[in-house]
Amino acid sequence: MKMSSRSVRSRLVGFTLIELLVVIAIIAVLIALLLPAVQQAREAARRSQCKNNFKQVGLALHNYAEIHGVFPPGCIDSDFAFNSPSAVTSNLNSLGWGTMILPMIDQAPLYNTIGTETAGFTRHWQDANGDGTATDPIGSSRTILNAFICPSDPSGGVNTDRGSFGKSNILANAGTHATGRNGVFFEGSKKGFRDVTDGTSNTIFASERTTQDDRAGSGLCGGGDCTWTGGLWIGPRIHGAPAGWHSSVDILEVTN
Repeated sequence: MKMSSRSVRSRLVGFTLIELLVVIAIIAVLIALLLPAVQQAREAARRSQCKNNFKQVGLALHNYAEIHGVFPPGCIDSDFAFNSPSAVTSNLNSLGWGTMILPMIDQAPLYNTIGTETAGFTRHWQDANGDGTATDPIGSSRTILNAFICPSDPSGGVNTDRGSFGKSNILANAGTHATGRNGVFFEGSKKGFRDVTDGTSNTIFASERTTQDDRAGSGLCGGGDCTWTGGLWIGPRIHGAPAGWHSSVDILEVTN
């Protein structure tokens, strides 16, 4: 019996649809199998970038020490209290070690700009207009520098927890406590190779810190929420509400 052309077309179309569904199913299975591998490869690349940033910062610190004879201070300051308007002239610029090594990480133009914005490094970086208050940060403080950022940090290039200034996941080692001044990087520190008695190859100069509050509501930190300090590359930030010289400087924003 001769089949109609319509019946033949129907069977061909039905077979093609089944074949198409099988192909789609195979592709879906392959994607499901490959996706974790792709994600792992991407994270490995991000981790490699973060490690490379640490390497470059380490080399920059060594180059700074070779040129100046000492490692950069955790931040530049001569009055650690920051507790009165009369201390403005001695507060200096409060620029951190990250700013000091800018010329060593191919950021000399930015370093020179900061010098201009702080009137020759004489004003605090949050006092661009020179009125003695910390309410007018310099424009460079918002700059995003990939050299200080670990790509896996989901908060982006600015630290929204710390005034939306340029973020840094790399914080220097101040010692057992940020104000203990028994490490290498603290307020006004002038430590050289000779002061690192265990040798620089056996000493942790810096470590990574997240700027994401990923423990909020957990109660895991002494029974309370874990609010990470985060980090800024330019230097410690005068904090308070409103910001001003009557408040204090959070040295933990540049050191551990």
